[in-house]
Amino acid sequence: MSKLTEQQIAEYLKAHPDFFIKNPDVLAEVELQQQTAGATSLVHIQQRQLREHNTLLKNKIEQLVEQAKENELIYRLFSDCHRQLWTNYDFTTLASNLRNIICTNPSINECHLVKYDKKFDELIAHRLQNDGIYLGRVSQQERDLLFSDTTQSTALYLIGNTKHPVAILAFGSDDVNHFEPAKDSFFVLEFVRSLQLRLLELA
Repeated sequence: MSKLTEQQIAEYLKAHPDFFIKNPDVLAEVELQQQTAGATSLVHIQQRQLREHNTLLKNKIEQLVEQAKENELIYRLFSDCHRQLWTNYDFTTLASNLRNIICTNPSINECHLVKYDKKFDELIAHRLQNDGIYLGRVSQQERDLLFSDTTQSTALYLIGNTKHPVAILAFGSDDVNHFEPAKDSFFVLEFVRSLQLRLLELA
């Protein structure tokens, strides 16, 4: 008679989930050797797995709650920014007021709305060539154009297009992971579209 493999045993138990109920004496004798926890019963293993699953689920829920809070904050900030578009009638005042609003977010330490200048050509070609958006880290040379040395991650938005650039909207954070390519920027993009229309009117 051939020896049963672990896979065959596992498949049998899966196919007969009531096996240990019908054979409680077997369950009482079963002990599985764990590398870290030592010998423990199958019931204890299942309890531990359930606790681990619950912990993962709790962490996921906490992440979703934090994301919802951040989205709410971003929504409020850019709602205020939208109002500034139609209450300011010159570029300098608009840029200053936007900076004051955006920097109330504790995760953003810099906000700059700057008119296009030839000195930004290399930055635009390197970071904003495809869709006019870049989120992530920049080189020291690029950082010197817009940010202080403490800025670790950035969000750059080209107002206009690469052939006819109008301005650059730039955010900076001391947190190296705050701005990253996967960051949801729906509210920002909606604002950037409105900002572009407004700047064309002010030009």
